[in-house]
Amino acid sequence: MKVSVRLFSMLREKLPPAAKGKAELDLPEGSTLADLLARLEITVLVNCAVNGKVVRDPAHVLEDGDEVQLFRPSGGGR
Repeated sequence: MKVSVRLFSMLREKLPPAAKGKAELDLPEGSTLADLLARLEITVLVNCAVNGKVVRDPAHVLEDGDEVQLFRPSGGGR
């Protein structure tokens, strides 16, 4: 299955510079967010959105055509 991925901030370094943080990946059917993170070798805490909705469960099963956005948690304030 094909999944579109968009990486933000320092996560963009996981893809070639020419990709500008965007990629389409082939994953086996039944792959999860955790599988995607492992494929991209992302080991830091990230926030994930699938098709525009925040998903917190790394066991969330992806489907063909899903659009996944990965970004670092933002912090600030006191």
